[in-house]
Amino acid sequence: MNLRIVYVTPRYYPHLGGVEHVVRNFAERLAARGHNVTVITGEPDIKKTIIEEINNVEVVRISTLAPNEAYHFPKDKQKIASILQDNLDIVHTHSLHSAISILPMTIKRPVNWKLIMTTHFSTAGYTFLRRLLWRLAWRRYLANILKSVDLIHATSSFESRMVSTYFPTTKGRIATIPVGIDEDILNYRWKGRYSDYMLYSGRLEKYKQVHLAIKATAHLVKQGYTYKLMITGSGPYKNQLIKISKRELGLLTNRFIIFDSSKSRDEYLETLSNARAAISLSVAENFNLFIAEAYSLGIPIIATPQSVAFCPEIANVNTFEREHVANVMLSVLKNNEKNKCEYKLTMWQATVETLENVYNTLLST
Repeated sequence: MNLRIVYVTPRYYPHLGGVEHVVRNFAERLAARGHNVTVITGEPDIKKTIIEEINNVEVVRISTLAPNEAYHFPKDKQKIASILQDNLDIVHTHSLHSAISILPMTIKRPVNWKLIMTTHFSTAGYTFLRRLLWRLAWRRYLANILKSVDLIHATSSFESRMVSTYFPTTKGRIATIPVGIDEDILNYRWKGRYSDYMLYSGRLEKYKQVHLAIKATAHLVKQGYTYKLMITGSGPYKNQLIKISKRELGLLTNRFIIFDSSKSRDEYLETLSNARAAISLSVAENFNLFIAEAYSLGIPIIATPQSVAFCPEIANVNTFEREHVANVMLSVLKNNEKNKCEYKLTMWQATVETLENVYNTLLST
């Protein structure tokens, strides 16, 4: 049965990020399987709603207010509500930290469609203000409106536990479906055993703790080692990271700390496969796709438990002192330490097939 599916997300392709990547794979792959798919997404740089088609997916871009790339308040709620009044089967919304994603839970909906939320939940907030808002009002507000959701989708057992702990009424309505990895990863193999750089790839936010990776790398450089840290990605913390790099290494900064702009998929995979190690010191993740792809290639990993939520036992960074992180780096880089874990990552195709089955089961109830 072909379904009418609407996804609601704070941002969408060509924007890059974890939520964007997940929604794009759900939308395009289900459209390729014959379903009618629409994505409603926020776009802070437009004044009027834009409707376009990307790879057989209708994309409706709504103007949003998104200070510091956060909150994503939609300016045209009526347009979103009108789409959601259509004859739909599934409305699948993403990110409980986004105002546009919460909207489907607040409108009076027809009884014929089911509502699913992928929370992308790993922390109560990434900044002091967001944590304050969470404590004062947002958590209680979410606890109330989440009652209207038919199913909560968690991307890892870690996220599932987080959601059920913060929102006890969701117990029994949570389905854990791991995020997939792209099949093109199978075309690559790890070639970086003797390379001279570690790689970080992802959003540049303070909670990602890339600054700690920079400081630990600088610590090794000052001890005479010549390992480099390559940083690929963008985000509001990038300028601060550049300042930290210059403060730590001065004239040596450009030699040992390499800031690279966002790459094409092929360029990224080539850079990843040639890295000596992959590093993520984030304190808030539910499924780190970059680390998952590095793990699938057999690349040695330097990571916090949060960064390897799919397999926490391979974490090797448990304290946030630069000397400790530097020592872990050195051990991994010198010994090419492999990650031992029985967990097997799934490909996107299998993930989407599972999701499709969940949709059909939900509609039959």
